[in-house]
Amino acid sequence: MKNWISAVMLTALLPIFFACGTHEEETRFDDPAYLEYAGRLTPNVALTKAAGDTPAPGDIVTIELTESGLYVIGRATQEEGSTDYSAGTYRVNGKEYTLNGFGKLSFDNSRAGNVELTAVFNDGSSQTIPATLTKAKDANMAYRAWVVEKTRITTKSWSTVSAEFNGCNFKEIAAFLWANNHKVPEDVPDLSIQTLSFTGTEAIIFIYNDNSVDMGAFSLSGNVFSYSWTTKMGGLKQFTFESDKAIIEYLDGKCILTINGKIRNSSTSGSVTFLMAPYNS
Repeated sequence: MKNWISAVMLTALLPIFFACGTHEEETRFDDPAYLEYAGRLTPNVALTKAAGDTPAPGDIVTIELTESGLYVIGRATQEEGSTDYSAGTYRVNGKEYTLNGFGKLSFDNSRAGNVELTAVFNDGSSQTIPATLTKAKDANMAYRAWVVEKTRITTKSWSTVSAEFNGCNFKEIAAFLWANNHKVPEDVPDLSIQTLSFTGTEAIIFIYNDNSVDMGAFSLSGNVFSYSWTTKMGGLKQFTFESDKAIIEYLDGKCILTINGKIRNSSTSGSVTFLMAPYNS
């Protein structure tokens, strides 16, 4: 997410807290449609360029194929260590993946490890390169794309105030924060979170309604969700949290994500709660 978007979601609150009880009835979900085909492809730059070379701007550095049929392609930018992401949907026929808006990929998807990756682009050009395929280490209900149905924002300063929003639209949230004396950028665009994905390769992916993408990394231990954002990964640049953990729970066919934390060097605390439903490709 661009910096001003990060500020909107987290500047005046950013810790993410969620009021959620313990529920006895266990929620189960059908397996996502592309569970067996999902994984991360990492082109082996060292094998395709001279020793010591780094990816040039525009080079593909990662391809994430999610369990729910969404893909994210990361390309190197002019800024060293930085990646620009684009997203879309894909479908599979055997070992051939058709990526909407990109082209086709072919590789041995039967096991993790070194693969020969052939890409046929929409402009008719093609390329075959060595790559590494990473697949999920284990199974987890969280590993899929989610649609944010509701977002609850709570801020704590002189007083505690909260509001609930349909979906997650940054302009609406910014207006709420301004109304409660929390400064956020005035030029916040009218963007919403389209899907939020957690993958078996431990990537967290925000896809927005303009098709822009943020990525980070996470790990799960029980229902404790630990996450990180770095410049190299993209999302939430320049924001550092005093807490890097969240809680993930399930109730009545929904996923509830509660992220706890506070922006470093800020006196404001609060919480953000996402109520999410499984994405159907």
